Amino acid sequence: MTALPEINPPLINASGILSYPEVFRAFEASGAALGGYVTKSVGPAERAGNENPVVVCPEDEGQPLLNSLALPTQSPEDWEADLAEIRLESSRLIVSIYGGGPDEFGEIAARMSPFADLIEVNLGCPNKVPGEVTLMESIGQRPDLSGEVIGRVREATERPVIAKLSPNSDYLAVAAACMDAGADGLGCGNTLGPGLAIDTDTGKAILAGTTGGISGPALKPVNLRMTYECFARFGCPIIGYGGIGSWEDAVEYALAGACILGIGTAFLGKSTSEAAGLTRRIWEGVQAYLGGAPFPEMVGRAHRDPAPEAARA
Repeated sequence: MTALPEINPPLINASGILSYPEVFRAFEASGAALGGYVTKSVGPAERAGNENPVVVCPEDEGQPLLNSLALPTQSPEDWEADLAEIRLESSRLIVSIYGGGPDEFGEIAARMSPFADLIEVNLGCPNKVPGEVTLMESIGQRPDLSGEVIGRVREATERPVIAKLSPNSDYLAVAAACMDAGADGLGCGNTLGPGLAIDTDTGKAILAGTTGGISGPALKPVNLRMTYECFARFGCPIIGYGGIGSWEDAVEYALAGACILGIGTAFLGKSTSEAAGLTRRIWEGVQAYLGGAPFPEMVGRAHRDPAPEAARA
């Protein structure tokens, strides 16, 4: 197993949110407390994704968000040109990748490896262009196919590999296949769903793709459970994603077993300076909770401390 690079502070953006190099540079210049940056998922070809509307935004921060972006991305050639120029001062670069099959995943991993400190393998996206038939729907739901994908990626790169799991699956079985195939850690996890929102004025689905992945606070209990169960089963490095918008959310994921914490929906609607300020508040809150203890001591502590019933006995 390849050790993950140090990400300090252990906060990153989630792929798809603020996921281009020029944004990374702006965040660093704004003093964001992010130790790593994750690109949009890079695939074998340029992809437009769905036309607008592609997002149903919550009316307040406590509501879920739906997105039907359907993996828009620039070409791998454009990604290579952009990533060759990026100069991050103190942060790590995580390249998210996807493909239509194991061979394409391996090819993209090989192309992106010279620029990446870490490869994150997107094993499931719950939305697509209407009428599209894509293997991406089923990869993250099939342990055998997920394992084959990770195996090809492992052959193609010496960088650490994270298998990003889908909550729409038997994720422990998928995770086991990925770890056996050479993954160095797990991402817990992708968006849930897909879900649906209907415009009561028109009587029609709001999203251009009809349905979309569910993220934000509604996703947190699901992915927090995934994090807890995966850490209990595998004890491997885990990136926790889903509904992290406060230091309390971050602490919960760390206690469950996440050693890296991904922020996504909480950034929406904020300027660069506001989003950078949010990261600082989250990290300052985590540090205050730690009370001077090192962050790794907290990771997985929910598995080590006695359960409440045992503590009262």
